Amino acid sequence: MPIIVPEIETERLRLRPLSVADADEIVRLVNDFDVARYTSTIPYPYDMQMALDFIATPEAAADAASRFIDDPEGAIVLGVVLKEGDQLLGCVGLQKTPEGPELGYWIGRDYWRRGYASEAAGRLVRLAFENFALPELIASAVTINDASHRVLEKIGFAICGTGEIHSRAQNCHLPVIHRRLKRNDWLRKIGRAA
Repeated sequence: MPIIVPEIETERLRLRPLSVADADEIVRLVNDFDVARYTSTIPYPYDMQMALDFIATPEAAADAASRFIDDPEGAIVLGVVLKEGDQLLGCVGLQKTPEGPELGYWIGRDYWRRGYASEAAGRLVRLAFENFALPELIASAVTINDASHRVLEKIGFAICGTGEIHSRAQNCHLPVIHRRLKRNDWLRKIGRAA
């Protein structure tokens, strides 16, 4: 049976598929060096064509979600929007990698320091473990990106090593701390037996 990623709600947010109508706001939020600089995949400067290429059609997004478990290169990307007003704040997603399914996220600078990244990423972790029954997730953050480390710690990711990523925005390699969250540890953390 195919897996469909529904709109997901949290206390303050909705996670939903992106649409072409989001392109202008994606460009506005991501075309900010402070947002792009610690990511591996976001180029800088960022233009409208990049946003349009990034946004999957609804059919492609549904197809990617239905194939996520079986596709070795599967990915799910959801827009993070405020429940009140549907304002796009950023994106959260899961990407298959050779090391395992990886959690990623970005939030526009206008919305930093409000707990939105933790709320959105935590909800996607729940989807990954409850709906997809993934055994574990990985995530990485540049060593000096304290805000991202706080997000990952808050939702339960533990340090498991170090390495490097290539930053498209900075066109160089940056040191990162790798983290891992096992489903059984997450279940214990939320008070459910594995």
